[in-house]
Amino acid sequence: MNQVPLPLNFAALLEMLGGKKQIVASLLSKFAEELTSDLAASEQAMVDHDAEALRQVAHRIKGTSANLHALLLSAAACELEQACTEADASLMTIKQQVMSDQARLVREAIEDWRNDS
Repeated sequence: MNQVPLPLNFAALLEMLGGKKQIVASLLSKFAEELTSDLAASEQAMVDHDAEALRQVAHRIKGTSANLHALLLSAAACELEQACTEADASLMTIKQQVMSDQARLVREAIEDWRNDS
């Protein structure tokens, strides 16, 4: 039976940080803030038709989310970064929406985790 991967692998993140929930909570709080800011920047880059600015935002989200075990978001950001490199406007629009959707799921997962902790 295939399991749908979680937006963020909290167990792996906790393990990586020695089980210290306070550190994880602090990191995730900062990540959620940065994500909100980066998504606003990505939306502005779309409005401005600025593929390079959008690529930079996608690159930042890709790296940070990978480090924090938000692998679906990292993959979505990677695809957006590639679409920007290719300067494919229609693909950029689609991939930016996919990344935004994944980011929303990650933020919701962080909220749920905070509420359960």
